[in-house]
Formats: sequence, structure tokens, C-alpha cells
Amino acid sequence: MSCQINAVDLNRLPPADEILSEKEGAFYQTLRFPKRRMEWLGGRFALKELVRQTLGAPLKDIEILPHASGKPVLSAGGKPCTLAFSITHSRGWAVAAVSADEPFVGIDLEKIEHRIDAWARDFFHPSELTGEGDAFLTALWTQKEALVKLLGTGLSLNSYDVRCVDGKPAFFGAALKEYVRLGSPQITLKTHELLPGFMFTLACGH
Repeated sequence: MSCQINAVDLNRLPPADEILSEKEGAFYQTLRFPKRRMEWLGGRFALKELVRQTLGAPLKDIEILPHASGKPVLSAGGKPCTLAFSITHSRGWAVAAVSADEPFVGIDLEKIEHRIDAWARDFFHPSELTGEGDAFLTALWTQKEALVKLLGTGLSLNSYDVRCVDGKPAFFGAALKEYVRLGSPQITLKTHELLPGFMFTLACGH
């Protein structure tokens, strides 16, 4: 996998006016809830730092703005940026990933904690439940969410349509149609404890 990853502490962010362009700043002001504002800002800062390191562009010249579909669009210096990217956040952290080589990227970060059995039964297909315990289920959750982000479909998919069995992805229904539309890329998953107490998955496709 040829991806760069950046994790930032949401309690140590620079001021918004040092990070955001004018258009981003206007959108930022529309976010009503402090938690959402911090997560949104942190995700952009994490991604912009990676793009700045890759392209050398100043932070405020890098823009991540929502498309009409809701999916973020990345540009640098007013021009579309071809870097594949993904953003995630969880419990005070934001993480971004970029790749110049992999055309499809999806990431997810989740805190390892106990969840009720009913949640696991509702969210995971029985074929996915090849292990047990909080760390296993959290890792599996991050794998599914990273795959959804790689597909770029948002939250519209049935969770059973995106499956991960022993680290191998499989798609069904609407997810399979989207996967085929993308050219049926070969997908590699890497799951590990990126931060203490947090499980993280990076999904790359080419």
C-alpha cells in the first residue's frame, strides 16, 4: 500500500482561520454544534497537512469542499487534485490518508469498547463473525466502514451488502454494482491499533 496517514489530536488544532480557505470558512460557520465543527476542522487539517507535504501548497490554498452528492472534493491552488483521499474521526482524533498511486482509498477509526450482541447481529452478516471480543468486532467494524468509504457511496448501503470475512472483502447488491462500476479494483485491507485503544483500517484499491 502506498498511502500516507496523518492523525491529529482535536484538542490541539490551530485556529480555523489558519487552516481554511474563504469558502471553507463560510461552510464552517454553518456548522451549529461544537463537536461537529471540531471534527470537521480536524479532518480538514489532517488531510491538508498531507497534501501540503506532497504538493508543497499552503494550507489555505488547499480546499476540501462538499460536492452536490455530499462527497468531499479536493483541490489545490484552484485546480482539481487527483490524489485519492479519505478522512475519519473518533473520540477526539481525526485521521486522513492520501495516495498518489492508489486510485481508491477508504479509512476508518473506532474506539475499542464493548457493544451489545444485538448490535453485532444487526450490523454484521453471520459469515463475518469468525471471532469474538471487543477488539475483533471493532476491527471488523472499521473494515466495513473503510470499504464503504472506498466505494464512495456514503451511508446508503445495507451493511450486509459490504462484508469482510477474515480480512477479505466481498460485495453484494448495491455495493456490488458500485464495485463493478469502479472497475472491480483489487482491494487490500490493513487493520491495526493506530492509537492506543483505537482500531484503524486502511483500504486501498487499484
